[in-house]
Amino acid sequence: MSEGGAFIMAEKNYLECFKPFMYEDEYVTMPYRLFEPEVKSGEKYPLVVFLHGAGEKGNDNQAQIIANEGATVWASDEVQEKHPCFVLAPQCPVDGYWGVSFRTISADEIRPNSLLATVSIIIDIVADRYPVDTDRIYVTGLSMGGFGTITLLTLHPEEFAAGVVVCGGGNVAKLNRIKHIPLWLFHAEDDDVVPVQLSREVVETLRKLEATEVRYTEYPAGYMSSLGVGPHASWIPAYRTKEMIEWVFEKRKSVCKH
Repeated sequence: MSEGGAFIMAEKNYLECFKPFMYEDEYVTMPYRLFEPEVKSGEKYPLVVFLHGAGEKGNDNQAQIIANEGATVWASDEVQEKHPCFVLAPQCPVDGYWGVSFRTISADEIRPNSLLATVSIIIDIVADRYPVDTDRIYVTGLSMGGFGTITLLTLHPEEFAAGVVVCGGGNVAKLNRIKHIPLWLFHAEDDDVVPVQLSREVVETLRKLEATEVRYTEYPAGYMSSLGVGPHASWIPAYRTKEMIEWVFEKRKSVCKH
């Protein structure tokens, strides 16, 4: 970790660290990868679920790991040393979508995507097979995966202890279901792919609902450019935010009250 509060990711072959798996049933086939911490007998560990963006859709079971740090930061030596955890990274099919597409469906018409039901099944499989602390299951995602994060939370508000949404959005009409779940959202003001207003609306609605905890980091226009990346890539500083990592692991599942 750097003194400035950001992680500096060490060079590491994360494809070797994340074991490949394939979920199959009569309806869908979904690749996923799982990172396992060093497990001590009798102990249980948190599970972090990462939902990738649209650019990583496919079936190679690699892109969701190597494209950015959304999955790998949780498996880094820096995090594992202090917060050993499992990390699950499913891969969305090319013709699918995590949650909804803001480009084609208005907010009041958003409907859950069946692929997220498959993700939920995989989470249950992992929690059954490994020593997962089911009071400390977290979900995070970027862009398409940010929409997927909010949708998954609204579908299963009883399963998650916290969520981190990066340059995403969601159906504000359903946020009452998740007002008990701590959320931290990140977005760049000048995002040219997903309008920042979508995150602002989620935050505003949750605050009106007197949500348990909602935090919001908005990078000012030009900030992403100063990092040498495009304005949509707010996942780069977001997943390097040391405070956010610590914040996540403090959370435990609370009682769901609709």
